[in-house]
Amino acid sequence: MNSLINNILSAFKREVYEILHDKLYIFTIILLPIAMILFFGVMFYRGTIESLPIAVVDRDNSVMSRQLQTMIEATRGVDIAYNSPSIDSAEQLLLEGEVVGIIYIYDGFERDIYRGVTAHIECYTSGTNISASGVVERDVQQTVRTFAAGISLTKLQSSGVGYHQAMIEVMPINIQTNIISNPYLNYGYYLAPIFMFMGIVIFTMITSIYAIGRELHYATSLEWLHSANGSLFAAFVGKLLPTTLSMVVISQIVFAILFLLMGMECSGSYIALTLAAILFIVAYQAVATSIVAITSDLRLALSLGGGYAVMAFTFSGITFPVMAMYGIARVVAKLFPLSYFSKILIDQAMRGAPIRFDIVEFIILAVFIGLIPICWQRLRVITTNNRYWGRD
Repeated sequence: MNSLINNILSAFKREVYEILHDKLYIFTIILLPIAMILFFGVMFYRGTIESLPIAVVDRDNSVMSRQLQTMIEATRGVDIAYNSPSIDSAEQLLLEGEVVGIIYIYDGFERDIYRGVTAHIECYTSGTNISASGVVERDVQQTVRTFAAGISLTKLQSSGVGYHQAMIEVMPINIQTNIISNPYLNYGYYLAPIFMFMGIVIFTMITSIYAIGRELHYATSLEWLHSANGSLFAAFVGKLLPTTLSMVVISQIVFAILFLLMGMECSGSYIALTLAAILFIVAYQAVATSIVAITSDLRLALSLGGGYAVMAFTFSGITFPVMAMYGIARVVAKLFPLSYFSKILIDQAMRGAPIRFDIVEFIILAVFIGLIPICWQRLRVITTNNRYWGRD
């Protein structure tokens, strides 16, 4: 056992030396991952979408239309940036990207309200940014409903109906919405973690592939094995250990940013999150090892590994739910460790779900690690046979 540990440490020291003398290695294992998580931390620090610019075309220019505009302006999500004289000028602003929405109030808006005729306003959004369009539609709709309810309430009270009865007639059905896991609808709470861990996925894959593949590319496999006294297991563990430790530390920095700086509450088990992060990182290292073993070519392995890593975000279910995907897409989503880790992350960081609900995901992450023994013999062959070395 002592000899095994000594061999691992020897290979580990050699790898640290290689890292310190290779600028690309330093960037991918330390500098770029830290820069990435700081970037996303700053990007999503505010957490909510606020003050989206919109244009208003007010052809009525009445007390009612101005009151409605004041109420819309008071919402958190939108800001009336332009009062356009015509719908054509407002549309031009939308096409130029100066605004994300247009509100059109027709001539006769106030007159129809006083006459008891159904009045309406028109809201246009581009739809190119679903999040921005959704915020505009939500705030405008809520404001118009409140405005209309206020008018109806005033009319009923002026006709002698009591306030309580008037409220019942204005709102005969009241919807009570309870948001359990993210009550503030903070975009940062569910987007920032996935973007940050997506970065960890990319750098874990690239660094792990580069660590093993460079030994083949530069024909230094025997030197690598010799550093561990010929033990492939010790050489392998010692080589990937710096990447593992670096990414685990970076994952803890991510948790610190989320829970301490951004104010996200860890509703579940922090220990479970840490264990999941470790399994998640090692699982991607196992995938990286398999790609190198199969291709035995550094350039091809980096290309395949990078593509595989980037695809993980598409199938993570964060921007588009996996349950809503087409059948084959739901199957493909199961091929990425990020899909299972993201569920554990949401369950433990936001939902506060009991750990037993995530046991299957923990097991599957461990199954991914099983790729290493499957490709072990192939790894032994390419590291000891010079026909696989020095490929461009």
